[in-house]
Amino acid sequence: MNAVNIPVSGLVFGLLMVLPTLLLVAYFRLGFGKQLLVAVVRMLLQLGLVAFYLKYIFLLDNLWVNLVYVLLMVFFAAVSGIKSASLRLGRLLFPTFLAMLLPTLITLLFFNGAIIQITPVWKAEILIPIAGLMLGNTLKSNIVALKTFFMLARKEQKIYLFLLGNGASKKEAARPFLKEAIRTAMAPNLATMATIGLVSLPGVMTGQILGGSDPVLAVKYQIMVMVAIFFNSLLSNILQLLFVLRQGFDERDQLISEIEN
Repeated sequence: MNAVNIPVSGLVFGLLMVLPTLLLVAYFRLGFGKQLLVAVVRMLLQLGLVAFYLKYIFLLDNLWVNLVYVLLMVFFAAVSGIKSASLRLGRLLFPTFLAMLLPTLITLLFFNGAIIQITPVWKAEILIPIAGLMLGNTLKSNIVALKTFFMLARKEQKIYLFLLGNGASKKEAARPFLKEAIRTAMAPNLATMATIGLVSLPGVMTGQILGGSDPVLAVKYQIMVMVAIFFNSLLSNILQLLFVLRQGFDERDQLISEIEN
């Protein structure tokens, strides 16, 4: 069984759902109608481009092209994460890029080489979609981790300074903020993993079933993807916050206020 095709008329009817959404936003004065419209337009343009050039990337299936594409995905995810956390790019762009890139490469190589055991491990039609899944979820958790950490660092600054004054190192004084930021960032992943299959049929499984795959195979993929996403997000969160400790504090171990917008 092949995936059911969506005709152009179906796409048009689907996009008409945006209209009542915009009306609800306007009626309740939620204030993000313009942002929603811009987001929908950007989504159409970006996914239209993706549909066009991924065909050729999959056909070419070149190691270096695939690697460059993954690097670009990580770069844009890092930029988006920093901006969404209301932080400045200058001091955090490179460490955030590394905090997303290293776990993603490790996870991708293990997933492709050890779990699904494809040859070569950089096969584009597997590498790029799995990288997108990893980065999409990691981006969300990193934003939460960054926001929570800086919120706590400002709110509990007196506790931090007290611990420093009593001989604690910067890492020791900031440890409560780090732990709470990671717990908060990973809470949605834990909740999703605990209720998957009962509350929802997640994206990978739904996509494979709609594409005609056997439900048992779809479940296998979903389990492996969920575990990989959790590992990737957790490792990225930890690296991200450890890098922030190096870049977000001055020589006196004080939080640099200029790092925030």
